[in-house]
Amino acid sequence: VLALIGATGVIISFALQDTLSNFASGLMILFYKPFDVDDWVDVSGVVGKVKSMTLVTTTIMTPDNKLMIVPNNSIWGNIITNVTGSSERRVDLEFGIGYEADIDKAQKVLNEIMAEHKLVLKDPEPAVHLHELADSSVKFICRPWVKTADYWTVFWDITREVKLRFDKEGISIPFPQRDVHLYDHSS
Repeated sequence: VLALIGATGVIISFALQDTLSNFASGLMILFYKPFDVDDWVDVSGVVGKVKSMTLVTTTIMTPDNKLMIVPNNSIWGNIITNVTGSSERRVDLEFGIGYEADIDKAQKVLNEIMAEHKLVLKDPEPAVHLHELADSSVKFICRPWVKTADYWTVFWDITREVKLRFDKEGISIPFPQRDVHLYDHSS
């Protein structure tokens, strides 16, 4: 009888091992609060808005409206990115211009675009710098700061405005090209 009770206990403990691990991870998440309901997170390869949390699972709604139920052990054992954990975020943008383009003019246009956008914060000040001399373009980085809720609006607005203004100012945006030289060795 004791052997049967012992064997049953071992079987039950193996069966509950993952559940107990998820439960312990759920306690850690609730205690340390790396995110809360309604936060946008990237956890265990799942990106979305936290809809609910239990001691065993976290339910996340993805941007394309899929409901994902993630075991807490998968979350606590990996990197947790809380996208809405701060009130302000930096938008990282990169724009390339042709080597023949005027870099001072391009930088002036980029600075004007950052300064004129009503959702770009004045403090911290947006950064616009020549970043790289790449294979087919001269690349600038633009790093405006915004309220977290305005991130994508600013990202899309500035990207669109840069294209429009560069076209208007005659600043070329190059695309990758390859020169192919053919030689006739038959003669």
